[in-house]
Amino acid sequence: MQSVVDALAKAFGGLTAAVAEAASVFAWVVLVTAAAATAWMIVDLLRTPSRRFATADRAAQPNDGILLMGQIMAVAALVAGVVLALQSDSSWWQPLAGLLGGAALLTLIVTYRRSDEDKQARMAPTLWLALAVAMAASTLLAYFLRSGSAIVYLTLLGLTLLIARAWFFLSRPEIRFDPSQLGVAIDSRTDHPLVVEKVGMIYELPDGGQVEALADVSFTLEPGRLLTLLGPSGCGKTTLLNIAAGFLAPTSGEVRLGTEPITGPGQDRGMVFQQGALFEWLSVNDNVGFGARMNGRSRPASREAVQDLLRTVGLQGFGDKAVYELSGGMQQRVALARCLANDPEIILMDEPLGALDALTREKMQGLVLDLWNKTGKTIILVTHSVEEALYLGDQLFVMAPRPGRIERRYDLPFAQQALTTEARELKTSTEFIQTREEILTMIWEMEEQIMGTEGGA
Repeated sequence: MQSVVDALAKAFGGLTAAVAEAASVFAWVVLVTAAAATAWMIVDLLRTPSRRFATADRAAQPNDGILLMGQIMAVAALVAGVVLALQSDSSWWQPLAGLLGGAALLTLIVTYRRSDEDKQARMAPTLWLALAVAMAASTLLAYFLRSGSAIVYLTLLGLTLLIARAWFFLSRPEIRFDPSQLGVAIDSRTDHPLVVEKVGMIYELPDGGQVEALADVSFTLEPGRLLTLLGPSGCGKTTLLNIAAGFLAPTSGEVRLGTEPITGPGQDRGMVFQQGALFEWLSVNDNVGFGARMNGRSRPASREAVQDLLRTVGLQGFGDKAVYELSGGMQQRVALARCLANDPEIILMDEPLGALDALTREKMQGLVLDLWNKTGKTIILVTHSVEEALYLGDQLFVMAPRPGRIERRYDLPFAQQALTTEARELKTSTEFIQTREEILTMIWEMEEQIMGTEGGA
């Protein structure tokens, strides 16, 4: 029995020695890595012109997580200064360096947090440099404490590496997205028309019956047009939109983008739903940048593109907000930015403004027209509002039900006029009112026919 015990003790001792040796090697690797990262960051900062911070957005500035790490470093320096002051064998400069360094870094972080955005932009290079110096001090302290407390050692190095990673992969100003790149993307014009050819759609009912939602719908939507679909409930507007998106396959006919048949969802088409369909558990930044990251774009580049898109839709400064903190109109702006982030050829909108109050809805109508004018993209928008369909659409289809079909087509001047004319002035013009009343009468007669048919049945 004693021999077994001795053998186990020997084996355990060997295992312990091996683990200790591996830990020692790992510690040295981490220490060297932290030292290299700190040196690289300091050199990089000294080479970075301050103007890049001043003109960059908040992505170039320390975020809350980085500031928290800096605060931990500052507090650790203050505590170390107090402890060293109470020790009789420490030199006079050691507690003084800890107290002054910690107090200076903490003061800088608190001042930064309490400043407005313009002052924060001016302070950003100084704060980053202070964090880099704190990282260098932490690395040196970790070296001198390498034979002491492992917890203190690894904590200091861990904070150092996290800040370095944040600098190089998240917030480095040199990786700033060039606004001209966004201009190229949003000003590009699609060359592919949307061709809808003899499309029909029949829904099979559980009881064996059928509903013919669409019948023989045909049209060609030229690139860069803004088409609005209008009609009574049940006329197949949303069905037609879902077929164009690739969510539904038509029972008959074909839909093509250029010469390519649409057989399913694709990046060449972007959808904006009535309720936004945002990811509630993600921030505004992460919602808008989701598609770009799924397409393999680097996080820094996608983050910078997101900030420019948020400025485009009027949501600058809201990137870190949670979706539930935003109003309905702001959530729809996020949905538009997310759609634009993938640079689709066609933007499909299913009553995107239907749930908004009147004032917000009118502001969002202006935003849709502005984006259409800037991007030159083809847009199809479904709405139940005759006024909205007239105001937004340079082409308008009035659809009739039972089965769904295009009853009347309009080419309208109002969307172009709205780019230079006030909304209220345009919507009260004689031509606008006459066209609105004509379409209202047409839809009202359709509704009367539907009610009469159902009543007769």
